Amino acid sequence: MSSRTPQIKNQMYIFPELLADKVESKPHAARFFSYLAGTLNLSLYKCSSMGTPPYARTTLMAVMLYAMSKGHFESEGIVRFVDDSIGAQWILGGMKMPSYKTVQRTMDALLSELDSFFTQILRLCEQCGLIGGERAYTDGTKEKANASKHKAMSYEYLIKKLGRGKETLKALFATFQEVFDGLDDMTEAEIEELVLADAREVHRRLEKSHQEFLKERQEQIFNIDEGEITSENRPDPEKLKAGLKIMEYVDPQMQEEALDILNNIAFTGNRVVRMEEAKSELESRWEAVNGDQKIPETQQINFTDPESCIMTTKHQGVQQCYNHFAIVDNRAHIILGTYTSNNASDQLGLIPTIENTEKTYGTLEGFQLGGDAGFFSADNIIYAEGKGIDFYASFPEAKSPYAKDKFKYEEITDSYTCPQGKILTVEKKSVDGKKCKYSNEAACASCKNSGECTKANDGIRRIERDMKNDLVREKAKEKAKSEEGREILRQRKSVVEPVWGNIKVQDGYTQMHFRGEEKGALEFMLHCLMQNIRKLLKVYFHSSSWQEVIHSGDGIGERYQQTG
Repeated sequence: MSSRTPQIKNQMYIFPELLADKVESKPHAARFFSYLAGTLNLSLYKCSSMGTPPYARTTLMAVMLYAMSKGHFESEGIVRFVDDSIGAQWILGGMKMPSYKTVQRTMDALLSELDSFFTQILRLCEQCGLIGGERAYTDGTKEKANASKHKAMSYEYLIKKLGRGKETLKALFATFQEVFDGLDDMTEAEIEELVLADAREVHRRLEKSHQEFLKERQEQIFNIDEGEITSENRPDPEKLKAGLKIMEYVDPQMQEEALDILNNIAFTGNRVVRMEEAKSELESRWEAVNGDQKIPETQQINFTDPESCIMTTKHQGVQQCYNHFAIVDNRAHIILGTYTSNNASDQLGLIPTIENTEKTYGTLEGFQLGGDAGFFSADNIIYAEGKGIDFYASFPEAKSPYAKDKFKYEEITDSYTCPQGKILTVEKKSVDGKKCKYSNEAACASCKNSGECTKANDGIRRIERDMKNDLVREKAKEKAKSEEGREILRQRKSVVEPVWGNIKVQDGYTQMHFRGEEKGALEFMLHCLMQNIRKLLKVYFHSSSWQEVIHSGDGIGERYQQTG
């Protein structure tokens, strides 16, 4: 048996460790992912009959899944992981790992058919008995977008900033007109167009010069063989003004000043264009959802990721985020479906999450579905009942002893009983009979607590009731307070919260990489998919019967048959 002494280099290792000894002598994750990739039915496996033969895509997919299970989701990170992983080298079996660009193209192809992949993994989870099919829980988590909250503007501030930018641009044009003469045969609009074109060219050349200087300075700092660091030199004005038409009309003594003004015009003009585009996008998005309603002055847009939204997170305060939702089966915490929104409201996330779950998993009819108070709404309750889902949700309770939920409604007498025991009867009813208003003027006039109970000028407390939705909410509250309801909701945190923790810790998913709601949804779904695959990996390590199937080589055989 060989032995090595720490800190002594160039020692002889008499018995080198073989890949077969490391991977094939016992259950290994590499063998599982090699089998898994061979059982998948993905269109990206299909090879064209023309052109250069591609890499064995199932082998490449097995390596990528293995890397992602270890928290490596970026193409360059996957390539680096393969170089240092014995299991990954065993999967490759002598095949050279392609460049990160090829890995990225394969990842893009995988994301394009992620729904199918997700469904196939769920079928495997069902075959392994990991899905109970009786009870599930839903929850949302707000994840930081790939954008800074400091790059966001409210609609009100955006309009003010845009106005100031246009005024600054106008002042810069006026200043520049003082340093050139001529062009009497051109209109003001033509002169402005000419100035803008040359200004953008000056700005581009200055940026290029600056980047070259930074590169040179970095080489000087980190190369210890170099001499003293040279000081920053101003770009050559002759090179900057070469080929600029407007400079022919500028006094030679004023040309350096003119170059500075042109650069400021380009910089300010670019900012104005970006703000105009952001304003137009914000207005079009608002109109698509809210029609002709006036845009609130506080409505915000982010310049880095316009589709992300400012949200209040649980542990990190106010951040630029997306709101992710999932439905999780309670048996082995398998994620059945996902949904991503740029709306901070959890109430609006339940229905789309159920719809997406029906695409990937199938119907939830007959399931008991639990959720926290964020999902409690009449629309959600009615929708779930229509789908045959037994929905339980915690409900928000107001702290005030005189809140509406402290007034008890009696359906038989169609009246409310206030906390002081007084009866409130119907004062007014809508024409269609869907809404009613209840009050008791005499009781409120003699009540010593009326000042705390109502803020109305006449001192009378009025309760408004939606005859349909309020009844739905009241029944849902009674259902949640039942013995069965309390038991179901008690288990909610122990099912959903560990899922978020695993994804964030094992994958390092604390901030998104993709931008945009559509790509963000795919990124979140991919992490949820890997969570399910890690559950299958646990079955492999604990099940001798599945180990026999995987170790028999059938999966590897399928893999090579599919690649031809």
